[in-house]
Amino acid sequence: MKVLIVGSGGREHSLAWRLTEDQKVSKVTVCPGNPGMLSNSAIETRPDVKADPQSVLALAQELASDLVVIGPEAALAKGVTDLLEASGFAVYGPSQAAAELETSKIFSKQVMADNNVPTASSKAYEGYKAAMDDLDNWDFDRGVVLKSDALAEGKGVVVTHDRAEAEEVLYDFMVNPEVSVKTDNILIEEKLVGKEASAFALCDGDDYFFLGVACDYKRVGNGDEGPNTGGMGGYSPKTWPGPVVEDKVRTQVVEPMLKGMKARGTPFKGTLFVGFMVDEQDISVIEFNVRFGDPETQILMPMVQGSFYDLLYACATGKLAEMKPDVSLSDLYSVHVVLASGGYPSIDASPLDTGNNIEISGSFDENCHLFYAGVKEQDGQLVNSGGRVLGLTALGESLAEARAKAYANFGKISLKGAHWRTDIADIL
Repeated sequence: MKVLIVGSGGREHSLAWRLTEDQKVSKVTVCPGNPGMLSNSAIETRPDVKADPQSVLALAQELASDLVVIGPEAALAKGVTDLLEASGFAVYGPSQAAAELETSKIFSKQVMADNNVPTASSKAYEGYKAAMDDLDNWDFDRGVVLKSDALAEGKGVVVTHDRAEAEEVLYDFMVNPEVSVKTDNILIEEKLVGKEASAFALCDGDDYFFLGVACDYKRVGNGDEGPNTGGMGGYSPKTWPGPVVEDKVRTQVVEPMLKGMKARGTPFKGTLFVGFMVDEQDISVIEFNVRFGDPETQILMPMVQGSFYDLLYACATGKLAEMKPDVSLSDLYSVHVVLASGGYPSIDASPLDTGNNIEISGSFDENCHLFYAGVKEQDGQLVNSGGRVLGLTALGESLAEARAKAYANFGKISLKGAHWRTDIADIL
């Protein structure tokens, strides 16, 4: 089978790698991909093709792809799935309408309310003045969360206990032309308490496969200090949050959301990424994403056993119950550490320290996997070209073993100016 993956980061590299491990797959093409992926001879990249719907359709037709997997949310928001499916392709990823669960925080909250999904109390506002006028009704001692209603590349959510900061955020998100986040409507909600986790349900519109749970680290510095990032690493907790909580995620979140989305006429097909808070044995949904997470995918893919192609194809074609793909997660623990360029994350538009050679000394141990993200080729050498450059995943019989292996092998990577967290999975 021939698979086309849309995207260019570590998430797409890990998906491509896992599919090349599947005996049913003969070829994996990543559009546009990155040159680090070419370390695997079974992966082809197409940097000449943009990730817009028409270009992806033309490439899928050229390759006669049996399955198209959409990585980034921006392509889903543009309706790439709708266009490809109308042309007869099997696509893993939701329709443009179903993708609103991520592209509109207000829409997502409404669907949750309609289907009694546990989440924080909230209110939506149309326009800057309406939101500003209602700030007096929020308890800043408890904490509030302000969420852009438009895609903002991870920059559209701010948690605060400070009324003045909330006013500044509203101005920046809704008025200030110098800020990249642009939204006409905004959602304000109560801050949740507990520990955050992410669950992944692979859905076919009616049924789903529960892939597992991962915990990531969003702050740039050790001890969760510093600004938010796209994710500096994470781990698969295995024994946490436990079967009671996982069952609640299934029965109180995934199943009612699938039924509710189908009832709306927008059945959900693809990855329902549930970001949720655990408070003892209770859960509350923080938000939904509608695609595989990054770096959560890099954490989970090395643990997948069985035909991942069959699983994605069954979801794409609405045949999970019929095909019953034999897929499971290994009993090993997984730890993933991200290496970032100097200056990342840039919060004042200052340039990152890029264009430096990436050096690897020796080979990695068994059950260690390197996934490239922000890289390009320069004079025949891989150099860093973005904020998050690469990530390394290690598997072990225990969390401590996986963590020790990850950092031991991370020491074989050299990049001028790079930084990374040294406390990933340090929870014992």
